[in-house]
Amino acid sequence: MSSGNVIELLTVGTVYDASVELLIEALSNNPSLFTPETNEVLEILLKSPWAAEYYQRMTDGDFTFDSIQFAQLLLAFAEARMPLLIQNCHADSSEILSHLCDLLLAQGYPVVEDRIFVPLVEFWSSFAETIPDHLSVDDSEEEPWKAPAYMLLMKACSNAWQKITYPPSAAVADWDSNDRAGFADSRKDVVDLLQSVYALVGPQLLGRFAATVLLSLKDAAWLRLEAAVYCLGGLADCCQVDDRCDSFLASVFHSKLFTILRDGRATVPTRTQQTCLQLIELYTEYFERNPALLPPALELLFSSLGNEAMASVASKSILRLCSSCRAHLHTDIDAFLAEYARVVSQQQLDCVTSERTIGALSSVAQAIASPPQRYSQYGRILEFIEIDLRKCQRLSMQKGDDSDLLQLVCLDTSPEENPSLHMALKVLRCLAGMGKGVQTPAENAINLEHEKQPAVLYDDVLPQLQRRIVTVIVELQKMFPNSSEITEQICHVLRTGFSESEAGPFVLPPSEVAQYLTSHSFATPRVGLFISTACSFTSSVQGKNSQQGILSAVLSWVIGLLRQFPYDNTGAAVGASQIDISAEPEVAQNAMEISSRILTKDPSVILHIQPAEMAEFFFFFALQALDGNEPLPKAAAAEFWVCAISADEITPR
Repeated sequence: MSSGNVIELLTVGTVYDASVELLIEALSNNPSLFTPETNEVLEILLKSPWAAEYYQRMTDGDFTFDSIQFAQLLLAFAEARMPLLIQNCHADSSEILSHLCDLLLAQGYPVVEDRIFVPLVEFWSSFAETIPDHLSVDDSEEEPWKAPAYMLLMKACSNAWQKITYPPSAAVADWDSNDRAGFADSRKDVVDLLQSVYALVGPQLLGRFAATVLLSLKDAAWLRLEAAVYCLGGLADCCQVDDRCDSFLASVFHSKLFTILRDGRATVPTRTQQTCLQLIELYTEYFERNPALLPPALELLFSSLGNEAMASVASKSILRLCSSCRAHLHTDIDAFLAEYARVVSQQQLDCVTSERTIGALSSVAQAIASPPQRYSQYGRILEFIEIDLRKCQRLSMQKGDDSDLLQLVCLDTSPEENPSLHMALKVLRCLAGMGKGVQTPAENAINLEHEKQPAVLYDDVLPQLQRRIVTVIVELQKMFPNSSEITEQICHVLRTGFSESEAGPFVLPPSEVAQYLTSHSFATPRVGLFISTACSFTSSVQGKNSQQGILSAVLSWVIGLLRQFPYDNTGAAVGASQIDISAEPEVAQNAMEISSRILTKDPSVILHIQPAEMAEFFFFFALQALDGNEPLPKAAAAEFWVCAISADEITPR
């Protein structure tokens, strides 16, 4: 049976299902089966009164199986004929494309009710991405189809974004998890479409959403505002370096948006507030170019920290703004610290919010040019962490009545968790956040014109800060000596100082770092993490005189840990001893990796280690790991032996 015969059978109700499935399959996988004549027959049918009935049913929200099949047929035909549809959208193809555009506004929420919305959006994304392939390189003569095609795309965008407006929260509450996830994914698909269209039409698309935001603010249309702001945020990546967008963004950020969000929290829905706060983070580059807008934006964000529903989004935006715009903000550090102190005095923030905000405050303080003033602000930030440390100690000792303890517990502590351990992890995460915040930005890592301050002014302050940081680490490790989570977070804190080239609170003296790391025994939970941290540490050690001593101490410690591996003589040859690498594969792997690092950095450390039996055991272990069955230690051992074989060719670095 020819494709033309199958097309004719579409209008016969009894064989509709079979014929439509056959045509969809053929169009999707073998479009060459269709001749120009059969394509024309199918296109005529898709414009006929028979097809019009399906268009109307879907527009009215009828997504029964036969309607969905028809939509799939329409899309398969359009995708197979994409180039011709594009080049004829000003003529014969306009009706088919108009139907595909209008169906975006079919009744029903995407995925939850409207089952064809996502495929339609994906079609229009493909349509937009295909257009550049058909544009003339020579701009002297514009294609006649270009303007109609762009108009269709703008209309498709307009229809699509309206469909992703959330219903009232009561309606969303009735959706199951699949409906919620599906609707959220459909919004991402619309953003993909917007980004594809922006590449063609430019800032005018952004302008439409900016205008919609302003109109929605005027009308207090909060759900429409949320959808428009979401789409505006979705275009942020397109506008980062396009200053043509600044006038549109200025109309939004200079509007009453911040005032309404700050003063109208009781009336503006939570989701709308969250999306608007996220918009600030997404347009960080714009705020960096327009620092006058930073104070009102940050005032809104800091005021939102005390709202449990807003805190996570607000803290994320605070961290991004403060990190990127620190050079414009360091003069306001006192106000930021005072506002954060006010918030934390009134309630206990969750871990993520605290970590982000501490990191943000630290990055602003890092931009202060004067080291004494900078270190003074570091000290104030560290006080917040020390306060939480004392709360952790109180929780651990279980002193006070139930109401007192409840005020100390972190907001995101689950009922089955140990509250004091949770608080301890929060303290370490905030300390790591501070460590990341005080790191020198990559673009400022080398500043040859930096005027050094007289050492006498602040040399005493820095060691004091470092002692306070070490005290926090040591106290928490004493409280929870068997916690692998504590071990992991301590390693995160230590690593924050390894990449720094200038003095700082987390750039601890190398000898003290080495002493701390090598104090851990084989029984320490996740001791392999300390070896991995030592591996990063060895890369940061500079200066040949101190380097050899530190590397030798670290290597001796690692070999001492390896000597505590048990032996497994099962199946071993007579007189042979087999080290059980599987007892601690993480330790074995990281030991091999740090050995390779030391060998590359200074071969003499490992090649001349004393006593001789220590070196003998180490090479024996490396051979056993290479011959073992554990894949990660085996790969690390192989890398070590590659380094060892070529060690005489390595120049110490």
